[in-house]
Amino acid sequence: MTFRPKPEHRKNIQGVLIPLTAAIHLVFGSRAQDNARPLGAFYPQNVSSETWEHLDGVWYRARDEQKVLSRKINVERVQAFARSILTGEDVVLLNSSIVEWEMIPVSEASKLPPPLRDA
Repeated sequence: MTFRPKPEHRKNIQGVLIPLTAAIHLVFGSRAQDNARPLGAFYPQNVSSETWEHLDGVWYRARDEQKVLSRKINVERVQAFARSILTGEDVVLLNSSIVEWEMIPVSEASKLPPPLRDA
């Protein structure tokens, strides 16, 4: 099973979106042929077209890969998000708010590649 933050948490850019995007990359990597990431399974709508180019299905490629890779991230937070992708456990943010997770529907989860790592 694979999990994503509940919709009310996915709008939090600094607290959720940026570490979640890094965690998706950590867990699933990028497609070899085009460096795309399966962001659409975690954000079924409202993926920033300024930052990401939609390729197909759940796959998005960074318009500026270096800019995405150079984002300032908290490594421990990214690791917590990566675990939660695989376990669904809550993540506590720096402001003490709690990010709750939901199971990704099978129709979307089936489009994900196998994880590169375990929880």
